[in-house]
Amino acid sequence: MNAALGFLASRYLVSRRKHRGMGSSVSSFVGLSAGVVVLNSVLSVMNGFQLTYIESLMEVSSSHIRWSTAAPHQEALRALEGVPGVVAVLDETESQSLVSTEAGGERGAVVRGFPPGALTRDRGLAAHLDWESGGMPQMGEVALGSALAHTLGAYLGGTVRLTALTGAGFSLLAPTTLEYRLAGTFSTGYYDLDATWVILPLAEALAGLAGPQDRLVAIKLKHPEDASWMRIKLAEATGRPPGEFRSWDEFNSAFYGALRTEKTSMMVLVGLIFLVVGANLYFSQKRAVLEHREDLALLRATGTSASRLRLVFTLEGLTVGTSAAVVGTLAGWALSLALGSLGLFSSEAFYIPAVPARMVVDEVLAIAVACIASATVAAGLASAQVLRVAPGEVLKHA
Repeated sequence: MNAALGFLASRYLVSRRKHRGMGSSVSSFVGLSAGVVVLNSVLSVMNGFQLTYIESLMEVSSSHIRWSTAAPHQEALRALEGVPGVVAVLDETESQSLVSTEAGGERGAVVRGFPPGALTRDRGLAAHLDWESGGMPQMGEVALGSALAHTLGAYLGGTVRLTALTGAGFSLLAPTTLEYRLAGTFSTGYYDLDATWVILPLAEALAGLAGPQDRLVAIKLKHPEDASWMRIKLAEATGRPPGEFRSWDEFNSAFYGALRTEKTSMMVLVGLIFLVVGANLYFSQKRAVLEHREDLALLRATGTSASRLRLVFTLEGLTVGTSAAVVGTLAGWALSLALGSLGLFSSEAFYIPAVPARMVVDEVLAIAVACIASATVAAGLASAQVLRVAPGEVLKHA
């Protein structure tokens, strides 16, 4: 019986007895496929931009978890490194300063102090710090973000001045200006960091530009998505309150919340394609029931239940939805690859020279499931018209 139902479903799907039914199935397939392609390609571009920024912030700026502490002890740092799931622990500083150069440029900046061997100990930091010239600064040297160096007119080997307020208390604050040699320029892929960051050795930062309140411990995890509950483990390992540890999504909650809202809104708007095509399939299936009412009445009269006949039209919707999901996903994947390889922007006019397209497996699967579900549910609802087919009345007037 199941094979017979499958045969009927395929017969009604490809039958040319009624050209309108065939056209409705094709139009539904085309519409669903187009929706899958558009949604996958749009989200891949959005993911490319968002993940580029998020990864730069996590790996370079906020880290996966931050521990704010005035003076981290070596025992505590070793305890953190021993927690399963932790891949890097760095003692750092972050403070504000005014940076200027011999060319006369002057701008506010964020001064980050990194310990020796930071790039070796933290692979994520090393991967996202792209050195355009020079390298990590040594004692008496600094490195500037590429955009900041361009704004200030700085050049490799030139003098960079950092001015900060230092003192034991607020009433005793006094400006301190220190001079350094520019050892290198770097790029992170995130303009705000490249336009405001100054990197120097941790010892130099502690000597004159950062105080105890500027100390922090940057913790990198093997699985960044586990940051929320990993804070509890880190607090237990150090004997400190969990509130001192802040996860990456909490540290940048406003930024990540805005990106999440943007993606959700885009998915809802583009996902309306499925609703429209599903409605079209619903009405086309209702019409198909009426067009085949003589066949259905004959089947009902020979003992086939209404539920099995409804399954025939539901299988047709499932076939259309599955085919559209497969074709649309493959086409969307191909389009995303094409977009990611196109250099649509001039590097002289735009900060990002190419479109950073990236597909997320979970989202691709969710889109495919939504496509299949919309077609199947629409066909299933439309097949309720089978219950209204009265075999006696139909056959009497046949």
